[in-house]
Order: sequence, then structure tokens, then C-alpha cells
Amino acid sequence: MALDATTKNLAGSGLNGPPVTEDPGSIGQMLLRNAMQFQNAPVFGQRCGDQFEYVSWGRLLCDVLAVCHFLDQNRLAAGDRVALITSNSYDRLAFELAVLSSGRVAVPIFHGYDLGLLSQLVEFSDVRLLLCDDARKLAGVGNTIPNVKIVETGDECAGIYAAVVKDPKKLAATRQEIEEKIYRVVSRDLAMIMYTSGTSSFPKGVMLTHGNIMSQQSALAQLWRVRPGMRFLAYLPWHHSFGGLFERFFALASGGSLALDDSFGRNPDRLIENFRIVKPHVYFSVPKVYADIVSRIITDKSAREIFFHSELEFVFTAAAPLPSSISDVFRRADVPVVEGWGLTETSPCCTLTGFDLERSPGIVGHPIPGVSIRLGESDEIEVRGPNVMAGYFRNEEATRAALTSEGWFRTGDIGEITQQGLRILSRKDRVFKLNNGEKVFPTPIEESLRTRCRFIKHAFVFGSGQKTPLALLFPNQELLSAGAIDHKDEGDCSKPACTKSLADCLRGCMESVNMQQALRYARIGRALVIDRDLLLEKGELTPSFKLVPRQVEKNYAEHIDWLLEDRGRGLPPGSWLIDVEQV
Repeated sequence: MALDATTKNLAGSGLNGPPVTEDPGSIGQMLLRNAMQFQNAPVFGQRCGDQFEYVSWGRLLCDVLAVCHFLDQNRLAAGDRVALITSNSYDRLAFELAVLSSGRVAVPIFHGYDLGLLSQLVEFSDVRLLLCDDARKLAGVGNTIPNVKIVETGDECAGIYAAVVKDPKKLAATRQEIEEKIYRVVSRDLAMIMYTSGTSSFPKGVMLTHGNIMSQQSALAQLWRVRPGMRFLAYLPWHHSFGGLFERFFALASGGSLALDDSFGRNPDRLIENFRIVKPHVYFSVPKVYADIVSRIITDKSAREIFFHSELEFVFTAAAPLPSSISDVFRRADVPVVEGWGLTETSPCCTLTGFDLERSPGIVGHPIPGVSIRLGESDEIEVRGPNVMAGYFRNEEATRAALTSEGWFRTGDIGEITQQGLRILSRKDRVFKLNNGEKVFPTPIEESLRTRCRFIKHAFVFGSGQKTPLALLFPNQELLSAGAIDHKDEGDCSKPACTKSLADCLRGCMESVNMQQALRYARIGRALVIDRDLLLEKGELTPSFKLVPRQVEKNYAEHIDWLLEDRGRGLPPGSWLIDVEQV
């Protein structure tokens, strides 16, 4: 694969991708084209025993048409909403593609939310039908909200597929009728309401059209020289834009084969084993999982050989900056790391880096075709293009605040435009002022800390009203507890014996990070190393493993107060202080 050069406009404060003139069409039209072209080729696989069993494009289309027929029988009209509260599975894929292809609106919701929030989101979305993988868990939703039909994956979905397939004459008549409906769905039609991760408040429903979603695939086809039959190993959740929009539809639109990784990004041993079986050409993941992978491959030679197999062309990262200490491992293996930036509201991708082995920290590349970027007030990044959402569902006030009259979307990210492309500095709502009035952007400092030491998994920088920034540091527990480290990837650091040893070692690292800060006031004064993990289950990470500042502040209030108040009392249990003298 190669990345063609993009048009770079550095005049003023804007970046423009190459133009895209073609109408991208609808998701259903893409499905019909690919099913005809790749009829017998594999499109989706799930692990069964020691191997993966695959479904062909032809079979997928038949099942999608059967679900379309089921939706017709249940009198769901075009534009009616269908909630999907399930983990990734074949049934989820077929059902969601049927909803999208037939002109209904898919509403993916994170199945890990508690029942109260699930009920609120289902009621707010005003859905007519709900697909889930545990009907008993969601029975309360159906009981409290009228006119919601609940369908369960597994036997119930199998019955829907079989009801049409077993009657060839009925299938032929139904197929023609449904395909005609699919061709009537156009790019401007609403396809999906995708809820944001909710890092700060009640999730907002992002309204995305078929054109929003498919414009990404037109752009990637122009940038990346793809070929049918490429293998993907996928675990990223489909309720989130990175996995559900970018990875999944890239695999489908390119005629690829999507194998479901049942490690779900949480079991490195299972992930490596699935890598051995599938041998993906491309791998999409987030920094947290890449950190786990690197921890494994630098302590296990066989895992390294499995992951860096000869057919792996590149890996893709997004959602948060990837520390250089991790990407350096890929560079030494001659595997490019491509990084992207975007938001759910931009379908999601806005920028991409190239396939160069060398990466620049914080740089997320240039705009994809059709997308323009500029810096607005206070250097907030604004985006315009065919990928920008139609608005927020039933929230006109938020829509007006997010979209300018000219169609620019205010992203909430602060950035700068460089010769290398766009650099992300921080979320707008995370910028804070010290007691001298100077603004501090915490994200680059956090990345510098994680980059300097691979044994740090998460860093949280704060300090509003303080004389210097302060930090909480959370170790990479998997790497700390691992055995011997492959010196080929060890870099300058020796593995600490425990968290306390790590804290002792980190003083030198923090002094080094501080010396690299051109702005003296942005240098860390003190930090606590905390012998715990940030957890999705405690709300400290979003489903895409982004740090949730408000929840970290709440859950670690004792540690934050200790640093803020400069108390001489004992440290909070399981934490160690790093006190760095300012240079």
C-alpha cells in the first residue's frame, strides 16, 4: 500500500485536501456492488475452535436481504430508528447493514452502559426495534418504553435468515423488491445516529448521512492503493466511530475480509494467537492495546515473529497520541505506523499521516480528500467537508454551537498548522491557567511523559491556579510484571522491579522531559506515581480507551488534593512522590 501525496495549502491558517467530485452513494449500493463482484470470497470470520470460519459476500447479502424483509414485515418505514446494543458479531453486522441499506436509521449504543443510561438513550432515540445479545438484561428497557420490539442475536436472527432463504421463489421476489428500495436510498439520507463517548456529559447523538460515511471510503480509495481480499483482524467496538465507521467500512468498501478478534483488545495472548491464524495485512488499534502488544513482543520472541509476519503492511492508530517509545518498536521492524485524527462528528477521519517509518509526536498529518481545516478563535481546529455531520439529534442548541453558518465544525481541539501537517495540542476544555496567568496545554506534556518511559501507560496533567503543572502517572502493569525484556527493543531503560522502583527511576526521566519543554512554566513540578490501572469499568476510560478527565479527578481526588495542598502528611496508599526541582 502507498499513500499518494495530498495537496498542502499552508497559506494563512488552513489545510486543504484534494477535491472529491464523485457522489459516494449509499452503504447499500456499495454492498450490492461488492456482493456481485466478490460473490464467493470471504467477508466476515469468527473463531471456531482453532480456526476461523468465514461467511461469503453472497451469503452476507442473502442474510441482509432477509433482515430487510423482516423489517418490512414489522412495518418499519424509511427513517425509523433501530437500536443495536450488542457486542461485535455476524448477526450484528448483517442486521445493521440491513437497517442502513434499506433506508432505516441505525442507532448503535455501547452495551456496557448501565441499564439506566441504556433506557434513557433508547427512549431519547425513539427507536422502533432493538437488537441485543441478552434480551433478559434489556427486558426492563422494553417494559418501560412502549412500542419497542426486542430481537436477540443467535437463534432469533438465524430464524430471520432462514424464513426467506428456505423459499426460493419468495427469495427471488423479495430480493428484487428490496434491491429496488436499496437503490432508492441516496447519499444525503440519514444513516446513523452515533452517540459520543460521553467524556464530559450526557452523550450527544451525532447524525451521520450515507454520504458522510461513504465519503471516507472515496477519500481512502484515492489515497490508499487498496486491493480486494485484504485481511483485517478487528476488535474495535462498532458503537464507536473508529471501529464502527472507519475500520469496518474500509474493510467492506475495499472488498476485504473482516475477522473478529475475540480477544476484544483485552487479552494479549489471545490476540497474538488470532494474529497467527489470520495473518492480517492491516491492523487497526488504539495506543493502550499497542502498549500491551509491545509489552508482549519485547518479552516473547515467538510473539514478535507472529505479529511482525511478512504480510503485515502497516498498522493504524487513532483515538490518542501513540508514544514514540511504542512506535519505535514498529519502526525497527520496518512496519509503518499510520495515524489519523478525527471525531464522531466528522465520520470520523479528517487527517492522515503517510507511510514514512519516522513519525513526529503530535503530528496527525494532512486532510483527506474533500476535507478542509482551519484554525478558529483561540486556535480551535475547525473542519469542513463531506464528512461533517448533519447535526446533533434533537439538540438544535448544541448543533448551532458546533456548526458555523458556513458549515465549519468546531472540533473542541486546539492545534497548530506546521509544515509537517496538523499538530494536536489539547482539548479546549482541558487547557488551564497557572497562577501567573500562563496557559498550559496538558496533552503534549502527557504524551512527552509517556513517550519518555514505556513503563508509563497513562499520564494526567493538571494544575489550574498552581505555580507549576502537576501530574498523576499510572504504570504499565503488564510490562512491569513481565519477565525478561528483549534488549533489541529495550532502549535506554531497564525494567524496574516494582512501582516504587519505577518512581525512583522516573525522577531522571521527568527532569529530561522538563528540559525539553521550551516554555519554563510548562515544566512539571511534582507528580504521584500510582500503583493502579485506569479502568473502563470505573468510567476512567472511554470505550475507545481515552482518558476521562472528570472521572479521573473524581476517583483520584485524594491524590490530586495531596498535590494541590502541598501537605506534609503521609502519601495516599499505593503512591510515590516525584519532586522535581525547577531548572
